[in-house]
Amino acid sequence: MKTVLTAAALALALSGTVSAQIDLPELGDASSASFSPSQEAAVGRDVMNRLRESGETLDDADVSAYLQELGGRLAQAAQAPDLNFSFFAVNDRSINAFAMPGGYIGVHSGLVLTTQSEAELASVLAHEIAHASQHHLARLKAASAPNQLWLLAALLAGALASRAGNSDAAFGAINAGIGLSVSSELAYTRDFEREADRLGMQYLAAAGFDARAMPSFFQRMQQSNRFNDNNALAFLRSHPVTGERISEAQDRALAFPLRMHADSTAYLLVREKLRLATLGREEALRYYQARLKSRQFLSEGAQWYGLSLARLAASQPGPAREALAEARRRLPASPLLFGQEAAIERAERNWTAALDAYRRGLAAFPGYGPLRYGEIDTLLDSGQREVALTRLRGELNRYPSEPALYRRQAAVYADRDKLRYHAALGQAFYYEQRYEAALEQFQYASQAPGDDFYLRSSIEARIRELQNRLKEERRQARS
Repeated sequence: MKTVLTAAALALALSGTVSAQIDLPELGDASSASFSPSQEAAVGRDVMNRLRESGETLDDADVSAYLQELGGRLAQAAQAPDLNFSFFAVNDRSINAFAMPGGYIGVHSGLVLTTQSEAELASVLAHEIAHASQHHLARLKAASAPNQLWLLAALLAGALASRAGNSDAAFGAINAGIGLSVSSELAYTRDFEREADRLGMQYLAAAGFDARAMPSFFQRMQQSNRFNDNNALAFLRSHPVTGERISEAQDRALAFPLRMHADSTAYLLVREKLRLATLGREEALRYYQARLKSRQFLSEGAQWYGLSLARLAASQPGPAREALAEARRRLPASPLLFGQEAAIERAERNWTAALDAYRRGLAAFPGYGPLRYGEIDTLLDSGQREVALTRLRGELNRYPSEPALYRRQAAVYADRDKLRYHAALGQAFYYEQRYEAALEQFQYASQAPGDDFYLRSSIEARIRELQNRLKEERRQARS
């Protein structure tokens, strides 16, 4: 399923009886948003969970780690203590990015691949962070809806289902008691866009990037769309760009110092991970072979890394190892290179070599999540269950709020200890903010056999916490 979904620009065409209209937004300051931060967070979380369940989000630990690191650097300048920013990738060739309520920022793989520098990617993230920090979506008014933001969440969920061709699910996601016929588009106003440009540039400069990257990228997208009716249109629909706006942004950028920012190795390699996910292995193999032959690339080392990824995906571990060696000759050390080395060894069931690669990577890049997860997965795959459990306990002591660790713990206990299985899965859902699913798992755990008093006490405490949280959210939804 390919979804061109933005919380900034939402086009729905659902058949039914008209019972609600969505008007154009009114502009006010950030404090004029009629929804509390907790309401926004709940709506954003709900839509984020629906995105995950729909398969829209890209489940790649390296990509997630990179976007969170880059976005986190930019978000520090936003000074928005009421928001816990979360950045994620959507596997979609279209060029787009979007901000949802509560600080959730989605980035299409097509956007990352279209950027020609890390500064350009950072400029788009900074722009979306500004939309979120100023609560622009909450300031879009739906005049006839008493619970406007909650209706918007339903519309977002319905958009997912309707794009999948599932009209029944679309209506169910909105509300069985509401018939909607919406053929309109919510778009940020021109003033909102200018505000996001202005603040986004501040965030961009504070993170060490050149503010000129923002108007430069917007101008390139406008020119690309003018001469080629391509996927840039998706970005321009949700971020309408005019010559006047670009000119204003260029003038504004002159107030910031010129900065030459070298692209990070992580940016270069994550682009190739996204390229493989977008193209598929056969098309990717042809792409890398052609680019290396023609010498057209941002980084030769990144092309060799991408070729290694594509060859491994095509079950060619030997050639993948050769391409990785070429990449390493041309690139600085990176945790992604160690991860690819380990992945190749795992493909050939060389467990000892794979574990060695992960551990060398962690020695060079302590705490890097994807390498930690990979080491535990390799221990489990090689039958070293007790060693994996010991490693998991140590990791959970250091990183007690990482869902990925709890999911691995649940996998260890799945067929042998229902109490710990459901408790671990409940913790994974809890830290993913999937609170209803978490409550269900903790309730299963409370009914499972087992005499661990401390664990049972913590389970009961979680159940009470989640029941109170969900009760309060339902109360706010009705208010």
